[in-house]
Amino acid sequence: MTSIILWVLWPIVWAMETLLDLYTRALGSTGLAILLLSATFSLALWPLQRKGARLERRIAAKKALVEKEVRAALTPGMTGEQRFEATDAVYRAHGYHPIQAMLSAASFLAALPVLISSVIVFTASSEVMGKSFLLVSDLGVQDHLLPFGVNLLPFVMFGVTLGDAITRFRGDRSAQLRFLVLSAVLLVLVYTMPAALVIYWIGNALASMLLARLVP
Repeated sequence: MTSIILWVLWPIVWAMETLLDLYTRALGSTGLAILLLSATFSLALWPLQRKGARLERRIAAKKALVEKEVRAALTPGMTGEQRFEATDAVYRAHGYHPIQAMLSAASFLAALPVLISSVIVFTASSEVMGKSFLLVSDLGVQDHLLPFGVNLLPFVMFGVTLGDAITRFRGDRSAQLRFLVLSAVLLVLVYTMPAALVIYWIGNALASMLLARLVP
């Protein structure tokens, strides 16, 4: 399975490694090269993510409407079967199925292949080993910037992704909750990853937030 994933993602991995080397040579800073790389792929993915974001908004609006009509259709004293039939009637009237709620993460899913490729690149690249950037002494290992060796950058990434979800899905509590869970899962996954990878993801999240506000 791993070899299949590597084969499928090889073009993206190759492009990332090539650009990272090019940017590092041009800028003379591995940290700046990582941020420029994240901005590059954010721009490249933006048209697809923009379509995903529009789909997310349509799904959220339909979901809110359906839930409102379901609440109105359910009355006290209904049996379980009657409640199911009333709910199903509303769903069929709007062509809605609860599984559509999964599409509220469409923009994230569009970026998933690149995010996986970045893990492959920054956990195996000699380009970042021993290189410093700002407060990080070695981009090839965990940052250990907080007391007792606790990593800081994963929590920064968690804050950025959560802040993006809160502002993007203002008024949709369920979507915010899903992204809260997603942000927490990402925090756990990247906590022991090299600082270079976490910086890349932070740059990617910030670039996506900026693009979303400049090109709504």
